[in-house]
Amino acid sequence: FCKKMAKPELISPAGDWISLQAAIKAGADAVYFGLEEFSMRANAKNFKLSEIKKAAELCHKNKVKAYLTLNTIIYENELKEIKEVDHTAAASCPLSA
Repeated sequence: FCKKMAKPELISPAGDWISLQAAIKAGADAVYFGLEEFSMRANAKNFKLSEIKKAAELCHKNKVKAYLTLNTIIYENELKEIKEVDHTAAASCPLSA
């Protein structure tokens, strides 16, 4: 009659390298982070697009899921940049079979 409850996933924000490393060290199952270029949070510390691959590699090395968030409105004139973000994120986080 008693069902075993699934283990909840601990997801932590990681706005910079220090908080990313702290989340991993603290045992987060997953982290989410944003980009400087696409954030509506004023004064937020976020990663540069060029850092995404390194951040994702650090997560994967430590068996931590990495989620990229885009916290902004995307305008038509930014679609070229978003395609670059998409390409970089996809190359940094290959799908597992």
